[in-house]
Amino acid sequence: MYGQTRVTICKDNFALGQCAASAVSRRLRELAEQQEVVRAVFAAGESHSSFLIALSNEPGIPWERIDCFNIDDFWDPRIPRKYTCGYQTSLQLYDCVNPRSVNLVNYNADDPDAEARRFSELLREQPIDILCQGIGTSGHLGLNEPDTTDFGDHLWVRVVDVAEQSKRQLRDDPNFKALGYIPDKGITLTIPAILSARYCFTMVPLGLKKPILTRLAAAKEPTQALPASVLLANEGELFVDEDSCPDAWRA
Repeated sequence: MYGQTRVTICKDNFALGQCAASAVSRRLRELAEQQEVVRAVFAAGESHSSFLIALSNEPGIPWERIDCFNIDDFWDPRIPRKYTCGYQTSLQLYDCVNPRSVNLVNYNADDPDAEARRFSELLREQPIDILCQGIGTSGHLGLNEPDTTDFGDHLWVRVVDVAEQSKRQLRDDPNFKALGYIPDKGITLTIPAILSARYCFTMVPLGLKKPILTRLAAAKEPTQALPASVLLANEGELFVDEDSCPDAWRA
């Protein structure tokens, strides 16, 4: 356990994707038996590819009754669509399963603050049932970066500055590498919006994530200097692999 969050250690990135997809699909099917529409939030990036692809192949999920949202995206009118988070999740999941609806951040909106308000209004229409996210090498959740994150934020969606550490990670991400740069701004769900989800799943494979997970393992309480540490106080499931797992969790 990591505080209130249950940790599962998987053999490798592929196994993590399969294990996380099985857990998420099971919950999606259970919720679909209880309510007419299920609302789920997903993330993009190298660490989510194996999970998204595995989830797209899970049988028996009633996608025609699932509304999908992205947890964040870049904001930059210059950026080609194929280098956005929305494009990646569409390619690896949404286009494969045809959900009831797909709700993406408009990465090239004229007014990013107005776009954040629009997306927030969509999210607040009904509770978030399932949220699937990662942890960045900076310790961010979504694009909520260290020391600029407010655990008590009154907003559900906010325009944020992308931290330099996150830019370095994303410039090496095969989904975004060919762009040659990472935008300075992003639009993201805030921590209160993330924590509002009934069920929270966090997927963190790959060796480049071991240093930040090692820092997280040493955290004794949630701190805004390390946004992902909020998972200490939040019930959920955290999936890591042998490459990303901190030594402290192996025992």
